[in-house]
Amino acid sequence: MQEAPEHPVNACQIHRGVPFVFQAEQGILSGRPKGAALLEALMAHLQLCQDNTAIALDFEQVQFVDVSCADEMLNKLLLRLRSGELKNRFVFIVSANASVRETVEAVLQLRDLAVLAEDGEGQVELLGALKTPMREALDVLLERKCATSAEVSEQIDKNVNIVCNRLNALQRLGLVCRLRDGSVVGGGRQYFYVSIL
Repeated sequence: MQEAPEHPVNACQIHRGVPFVFQAEQGILSGRPKGAALLEALMAHLQLCQDNTAIALDFEQVQFVDVSCADEMLNKLLLRLRSGELKNRFVFIVSANASVRETVEAVLQLRDLAVLAEDGEGQVELLGALKTPMREALDVLLERKCATSAEVSEQIDKNVNIVCNRLNALQRLGLVCRLRDGSVVGGGRQYFYVSIL
C-alpha cells in the first residue's frame, strides 16, 4: 500500500470544539418536548463554534434515550446541518452505551441519515444508513485523515469524477469536511477532504 503524501498543514485542519454534554435526569432522555429543547440548545452551542469545527455529542450521562426524543433532536439537527444552515460545522457521538447507540441507529436508519461515533478507545464507527460506494470513500478518509479526490480515486481504483461526487455527497451528509487550498497548476481549484474524526 502506498503511503499517504504529506499535505500542507493548513489544508488538513479541522477544529475540535467544546463538546455538548447531554444532561439527563436519572440518565433518561425521553419525549419529543425534551428532544425539541435539546435541539434548541444544540443549535445555540453549534452557532458559537467557528467554521470547520467538529463537536462531540457526549452521551456519558445518558443511560437511555427513547426514539421520539432521539428523532426530534438528532434527526432534525442532522437535517439542519445537511442544509448548510450552520456552514462547515460537524457533529459526532461519543460515550454512548449500547442502548443509546441502538436507538440512534434505529432513528438514523429510518430517516436515511448517518453520523460517526467514537468509542473510548478511539475506534470510529458509522451509525445509520450509508450506501456501500459512499462507505468505500469514507473508509479511505477515516484511514488517511486527509486526501484529495485524485488520491481517493487511486486508492479505490475508481474514476476521479465519480469519487469527487461521492466525496462531495459525504461533505453534504456531514461526514467529511472539504477544505480549499488555493489553485493548482494549469488552473482549477484544489480541495482536500478531511475526516472529522
